[in-house]
Amino acid sequence: MHRNTLKDILGLNRRNQEYIRPYNSLSAKAIADNKIVTKRILKKEGIKTPDVYKLIRSKKQLKYLDWESLPKSFVIKPNKGTGGNGIIVFYGKKKGQNAWIRPNGKIMSKRDIILHIENILEGRYSMGSRKDTAIIEERVKTDPFLKQYSYKGVPDIRIICFNGVPIMAMTRLPTKRSNGTANLHTGAICTGIDISTGITTYSMHMQPTSLISDTYEMIDKTVDLEENKSLSGIQIPNWNNLLTIALKCQKASKLGYIGVDIAIDRDKGPVVFEVNARPGLGIQVANQAGLRWRLEKVKGLEVKSIKHGIRIGKNLFGGEIEESIESISGRKVVNITEKVYVYHKPKILNKKKKTKIKIEKELTKSFIDTGVLTTRISTRLSSRTGYTDINKYFKQLETPKSFPTFKDAQEYIDAKGKKITNHPDIVRLAKIVEDGQIVIRPVINIRIKISGDKKALNAVITNDIPYPLVIGRSELTGYLIDTSSIFK
Repeated sequence: MHRNTLKDILGLNRRNQEYIRPYNSLSAKAIADNKIVTKRILKKEGIKTPDVYKLIRSKKQLKYLDWESLPKSFVIKPNKGTGGNGIIVFYGKKKGQNAWIRPNGKIMSKRDIILHIENILEGRYSMGSRKDTAIIEERVKTDPFLKQYSYKGVPDIRIICFNGVPIMAMTRLPTKRSNGTANLHTGAICTGIDISTGITTYSMHMQPTSLISDTYEMIDKTVDLEENKSLSGIQIPNWNNLLTIALKCQKASKLGYIGVDIAIDRDKGPVVFEVNARPGLGIQVANQAGLRWRLEKVKGLEVKSIKHGIRIGKNLFGGEIEESIESISGRKVVNITEKVYVYHKPKILNKKKKTKIKIEKELTKSFIDTGVLTTRISTRLSSRTGYTDINKYFKQLETPKSFPTFKDAQEYIDAKGKKITNHPDIVRLAKIVEDGQIVIRPVINIRIKISGDKKALNAVITNDIPYPLVIGRSELTGYLIDTSSIFK
C-alpha cells in the first residue's frame, strides 16, 4: 500500500502548471466553463443533466418572466459561476404567493429572486466578473439511500479523472450551514471514496470560525440531522456506472484533467451537474491521500477504452485505503466472491482404543449474496464435507417435488417437519425457490473461516446456486462488501 508523503500532495500552482495548462486546452476549458454548452454536448453523448426550465440572458427578459409557470421547487445558478457561488435551491412555494422556500426555511419573494438574478446577469458570481446568463433548472430529487446522509440538499459525487483514468473521488453532503448546497466553502461535508470499491472513508468540513482560509476539521458523523449517522463505510450505489459516466464526460469535453460532479436522482438515476476544468484540492484531505503521485502514475499510459481506464484506476489506487476503511468503520472488507475455508464434519478415530477427533477443512470459492438471508451450500460440497447421509436420508423421504405456494410449503413443514428433523444433523427445514419452483430443503450447521474469522452458521442444502457456497446476509453483519472484485 502506498504511503503518502508531502511530495505526493498536489498544490494549486503545480496543478495549474503541470496538469491544467498542458492537458486542458482553451476550447475545452471554454466548454467546461459554460454550463449551457456542457449540457448540450453531454446530451449528444446520452449523458443526463438536470432539465432547464428557463434561460435568462437580460434584464428585459427577466421583466417578462412568467412566474406562474415556475414549479414549486427549482434551482437558480449562474451559467459561468465558480465554486458553487450564486446557486440557490428552492424546495417549495409559499401558498398563494410568488415566494419560494429555501432549505434553511428562509423565504425569498419575487423581488428577492429578481435581485439575485440581476446579480448573476451583471457577473457577480462568474469568472472575471463577466456578464452572465441565469439558469433556472430542475431540482434533482435525491436518491433515498443517500438522502439519509444530507440536510435537505442534494449530495453529489465528484470524480477526478486524468488521461482516461479515474484518479480520486469524494461525495459532498449538504448541511444546514451550507443552505442545502454541496459547496464545501459554505459548510458542506466532504467524504472520501475508495476508487475501487465505492466505499466512503474519511470525512471533513471547513472550520467555520478559523482565521486561516481553507482549514479543515475531520469528522466521523453527519451533522444537523435527527439521527447523525456514521460517514465511513457507506457503499455508493452504482459505483461502476458512475466511473463510466465520469470518463464519458472527459471524452466528450476533451479535458485531459477533469472533475465531474454527479448526483443520483430518485427517478432518473445518475445526473451530471457539471464538469470542472479546475477541480479543487480539498479532495486530498477527505481521502487522506495525495493527488500528485496518482497523476504521475498514469501520465503517458496508453488507455485503450473506458473499461480499461477503470481497471487501471482500480488496480493502481483501489484498496489502497482498505485497512483504513476497516479501522474507521470497525468492519472488514470482503469481496463479492471470496475464498473461504469450509470445515468438514468431525471424524472420530479409534486407533488402539485411543479416541481422537480429526477435523479437516477445504478451501472453496463463495459468493456473497445480500439477496438471500440464509447461507446456501451445494449438495456436492455438503457431501464432501461429511454430510452424505443427510442427502440420502432426505431423498428417501419422498417429499413433494414442489409446492404451489409458500403457504403450502409451510403447512407441509408444520405437519411433517418434526419427523424429518429427527435426524441429528438437520437443524430445520427451509422454504426456498429452486429452478423456479417452491421447494423445501434441509438446513445444516457448518463452520467456515472467512477473512480470518471462524463462524458457525446455518446453511440450506441446494444445487440452485452459482458457487459451491453462497453466504447470505444474516452472516454479513460487521463486513463491508467490495462489489468491484469482478474487475480485478
